[in-house]
This record gives sequence, C-alpha cells and structure tokens, in this order.
Amino acid sequence: MLEILPSPPHIGAYRFTGTLTAEDYDRCIADVEARLARFERIGLYCDLRGFTGMTPAALGHDLRYALGKFGQFERFARGAVVTGRHWLAAVTGLAARFFPGVELRSFDEDQAQAAMDWVAALEAQARADG
Repeated sequence: MLEILPSPPHIGAYRFTGTLTAEDYDRCIADVEARLARFERIGLYCDLRGFTGMTPAALGHDLRYALGKFGQFERFARGAVVTGRHWLAAVTGLAARFFPGVELRSFDEDQAQAAMDWVAALEAQARADG
C-alpha cells in the first residue's frame, strides 16, 4: 500500500506498507512527475517501515519508469530511505554508487524525522518552463 505524506512541494514523501501494487506504483509516479514538472530537481522520502514487497506488475512498472528516466537521474537530487531492514539499507548504499549525482541515504526506523529534515533541506528551484 502507498500513502502520500505531507511534504514541501519539491519533496515527494511516501510510506510503503505491505505489498506495493501496480496501482500504488502508478499513483506514486504520477505524484513524482507532477513535482518534476514544477521543479528542476526534487527529493524523495521513502518510509519503508512495514514494506514487505511488490507485485510482479509493480516491479515491471518500476523497471519501465527507471529506464524511461535514463539520463535524467540527476533531477532526483536526494533520496532518504527509512527502514529497519539492513538489506534495504545496503541496497540504498549500493544504489548511491551507481547514481553519483544523487545523494542517497538510509535512516533507521527511529530517525524518520531526521530523514525528512535532511531531504527537505534541499533548496527548491522552480523550473524555468514550468
């Protein structure tokens, strides 16, 4: 399940619980795209406490979206991942190596506010054409 959380307009903030479906993923992407239409670069806050996985259809949507954004990853300035699962924190650290223009950090479950503060500290820069 996806919950879109309150956040500054240049920050997409999401809580994922249970199993993420393709419909959930599409709602998330629509929100991300709306923010990208308004701002040059955005930050993402992902609260994965309670996240158990994603359906194959959601994974397919994720892969298609990522491939479609190839060459534009620098528009995602910061990403904060809140999780108590060490393997998700490790994946976040690994992903940071593949996206050098993106600041990615994982935060422990009790650091959710610090994660939001860190990602929200990103300076908002409206798009010149938006």
